[in-house]
Amino acid sequence: MIMLGKMSSGIKCVVFDFDDTLADTKRVVELIKKIEPDKKFLAGRGWVFSKREFEKARKIMENKVENQRQKPSKNKGNIYAQELLKVLKVPYSKKLAEGMVKAYWKEKEKNLKLMPHVKKTLKFLKKRKLKLCVVSNISVNTNKKAAKKLGILKYFTEFFTSYQHGGIKSELKIFYNLLKKINKGRKNKINPEECLMVGNNAGEDGAAKKLGMKVALLKPTLKGKEHLEKIKPDFMLDDLLDLKRIIKS
Repeated sequence: MIMLGKMSSGIKCVVFDFDDTLADTKRVVELIKKIEPDKKFLAGRGWVFSKREFEKARKIMENKVENQRQKPSKNKGNIYAQELLKVLKVPYSKKLAEGMVKAYWKEKEKNLKLMPHVKKTLKFLKKRKLKLCVVSNISVNTNKKAAKKLGILKYFTEFFTSYQHGGIKSELKIFYNLLKKINKGRKNKINPEECLMVGNNAGEDGAAKKLGMKVALLKPTLKGKEHLEKIKPDFMLDDLLDLKRIIKS
């Protein structure tokens, strides 16, 4: 672990990103590209494409909807499916698009695994009576369902998602609203500097520093390295277990 700041004993709340911080999503996404559940779903309804045709169509679709990745939306999966059908020249129907999305998520949930030492870390933090939350650009229901399957739902008091608050994490709205929610009804308010944001995206998760939160980034799945110098995270983690050294009893 690279320590970029002092050890922090005043942390009262730890906020986690979900994908590639708690759940090993990158591995699953690569696996799904090989399995192609959406391609199989279409084949079952009479729309058969070769592997090469489908891969080419997927790349075109991803380029066309690239801007959608940075927009808060509850139905991103359907947007991607709709565009993919268009590229494949398959007549669009809501039922067809939803079926493709369900096939994709079913395969993802089946193969999803935790990042190393997640449960051990969460148990440690919970014993310290810290408030644990999840803040993500993925829908609450999707993350809760995945967290339940992975056996970690019980550790968290709040699940927040960007589309509910009209902006992605780097726009800070979600962090403001999270603080408001966790402080509702509390006599002793939790201040931003008493929160630690743990994630793997320097641009999005690192934005919490602008609000005064401390930031720890996970090196093995790190994204947005170009933002590191500007963000100046407090901690760089080799493993989530490094949090035990940051959070003092």
